[in-house]
Amino acid sequence: MTDRAPRRTTLQKLLSRFHFGITLFAVALSGITILLAGITAMRGYADRNIELAAQLGAYGVEPALVFNDPQAAREGLKPLMKIPGIAHLRVLDDRGHPLVEWRSPTEDPAPVLTRIFFPEPFAMTVRRNGSAIGTIEVWGDSTTLTDYVRIGMLAGLACLLITALGTIALARRFEYELVKPLNEIATVAHDVRLHRRFDKRVTSLSIAELDRLGGDINALLDELEGWQGHMEDERAVLAHRAAHDPLTTMPNRSAFDEQLKRRLEAAAQQHHRFALLFIDVDNFKAVNDGFGHAAGDAVLVAMATQIKAALRSGDFAARIGGDEFVVIIDPIDPTVLPAALVERIRASVAEPIALPGGQHHGTAISVGAALYPDDGRDAAALLTAADAAMYADKLRHRS
Repeated sequence: MTDRAPRRTTLQKLLSRFHFGITLFAVALSGITILLAGITAMRGYADRNIELAAQLGAYGVEPALVFNDPQAAREGLKPLMKIPGIAHLRVLDDRGHPLVEWRSPTEDPAPVLTRIFFPEPFAMTVRRNGSAIGTIEVWGDSTTLTDYVRIGMLAGLACLLITALGTIALARRFEYELVKPLNEIATVAHDVRLHRRFDKRVTSLSIAELDRLGGDINALLDELEGWQGHMEDERAVLAHRAAHDPLTTMPNRSAFDEQLKRRLEAAAQQHHRFALLFIDVDNFKAVNDGFGHAAGDAVLVAMATQIKAALRSGDFAARIGGDEFVVIIDPIDPTVLPAALVERIRASVAEPIALPGGQHHGTAISVGAALYPDDGRDAAALLTAADAAMYADKLRHRS
């Protein structure tokens, strides 16, 4: 007899059981109250404020319209310029020609509210002795309306509080039935996002849809765990490529600089000596020109192999240029002289190198050595000393 799977309620049925009562209560109490009270109060206040501002402006610009004086009109509008919520003022004479115009330098805090409550300017005719002598137009903005928005939000929060008190019993059951499994899913997602815990999994849940969601999340985590391993492998490959010469697979200039920095720090702390050798292949351009670039590459690869074979496990070699190599011999015997180190490397590359066309080429090198701390205590000084010694060696072989 097989075990029967536990019966699970559906998320749709669970939501329909609680959602109707909560929504009806919240919308009926808070939605209608906020909507009617807020819109009515805000629209009435906005219209009245603009109308009063227009009346005040009409009194101020009346003498200016009589004498057609723009400066006086601007002076008459100054009280309106100080009123919050006034964005734009314009005074027209009796022929409809603009006499003066002003725009507020303050940015509109809520342009959406302005478009809703002030779609058109409020225009008021300025009269003297019963005759129209001009018009004042007032545009409003949302500067003062934002205060009423805050009031509306407070009213909304009060309604939501009443809603919460009225639905607390249903919320407890809702939390047990739905929020608890959702919280479990959220906990797994949280650990994955913040701590990269791709080994976390969602356990079986009592709600069918959420249980299916948890299964999909687990499947996704399986894929992510595999991708993470693949990405780490790719990152290791890219890091190796960034620090190594693609032709010879030796460390490149960037890796050499970092290695030399570490060796200098260690030597300074432990008070030991090490040697830096600068190696340059003689007449390398002639190999490229005479046998082709493939032959030149073969010479460089063979040189790299021979140099690495001559080193101890703790030593370091890198290719830092076209035909330039550097070697760090660390540590060295206190009795070893730089000339002995140079001859040791020179002997390691003395064998002829087989070229792709079947020919053999005997490669000569110029080597310069510098000792820490005798020839320098920093990277620049050591490199300069080793480079100078290498060029001196090259000149000796030419003479």
